[in-house]
Amino acid sequence: MPPQAPSSPGWHGQESSGPQELIEKARRICSPSIHLAKGSSASTYSSRHGMTRSRFGEVELIARLAGIFGAAPPEVAIGIADDCAALNLGGPDYWLWTMDSLVEGVHFDLAYMSLAQLGRKSLAVNLSDLAAMGGVARYALLSLGWPPDRDLSGALEFGEGLAACARDFGVAVIGGDTVSSPAGLAITLTVLGMVPKSEMLRRSGARAGDLIYVTGPLGEAAAGLEILRRGLQLDPTLSEPLIRAHLTPQPQVAAGRLLAREGLATACIDLSDGIATDLMHICRLSGVGAKLSAEALPVPSGVKIVARMVDHNPLELALQGGEDYQLLFTCSPAQAALLPTVFARAGLRLPNRIGEVVEGTDVLLLSPGNEKIISGGGYDHFRLDPQTSKN
Repeated sequence: MPPQAPSSPGWHGQESSGPQELIEKARRICSPSIHLAKGSSASTYSSRHGMTRSRFGEVELIARLAGIFGAAPPEVAIGIADDCAALNLGGPDYWLWTMDSLVEGVHFDLAYMSLAQLGRKSLAVNLSDLAAMGGVARYALLSLGWPPDRDLSGALEFGEGLAACARDFGVAVIGGDTVSSPAGLAITLTVLGMVPKSEMLRRSGARAGDLIYVTGPLGEAAAGLEILRRGLQLDPTLSEPLIRAHLTPQPQVAAGRLLAREGLATACIDLSDGIATDLMHICRLSGVGAKLSAEALPVPSGVKIVARMVDHNPLELALQGGEDYQLLFTCSPAQAALLPTVFARAGLRLPNRIGEVVEGTDVLLLSPGNEKIISGGGYDHFRLDPQTSKN
């Protein structure tokens, strides 16, 4: 039997289909232009279109899929390439739509994470997307793939954690889907929110001369993951904030709303894949380059200690670790001058200035006597030799 969900028209339950049934279904419903003949496979499609994992990463996959899907209808103000899709359905606000998936063995390991913590994190990472666009979440839909050999009481524990996060941020979970998932626990959340049209933040507004800021420390979640994975022992005052950053990240909703409401950012993104990768998204969409100061990056002492314990450079955890869920934003010098007053008045931590936007396309890391081009290195689901892992 599939997992049971609340009795509501918004919920559906189903059993997983067998492989042959799925193949036959694909043959029936696929379009003539991508016909799956008997004996064909994803690998043959890939070879015909020059798509192999050794040459193919997550960013290019998204770009190629966008080309397949074609142009969006006119009510879509923002489609693929930002933190959320934005719909113009009339009225003073855009509706923001985002979706995130968490897969066991890729994003989390229940050996050191409770199901309640997982439920909370599942919603938090979606809220971070809305925060990056200055929005506030309103509604959520949950798709829960539950392993058939596990007690369904665990699904309720997961739900309690998700519900607690939803209450904290005023989100109503209004429906979804449940399915048997023999390969492991799989979670997808779709969140719908709103932002005033005049306030929406985007990734594409950075200009040469802007300054680069981050709302909080870098590398904490990656360091916390190392502590949990390796069973590292260090002072709890140092380890506990790092572990919390990994298990129960705090979306920067208040900071995102403040930046949007006060008009203090020219571009913004949330840090999910690592600042090296996420800053490149801003630069690519804005047509600019950037210079980061290694000395200005807010890397806590606990992160530096963990990095030494596992023989890593602390900058690797800060730049490439991912899952910080802070906001990275750019602003003009005039806007930057207002940040201390505005953030203090709101009772929020003052963001750290970490660099500047420049002409060109390169993202440079500056340290005393050294200048280095950084080329991403953050998390990519489809890279053959990922330098980081999310679980």
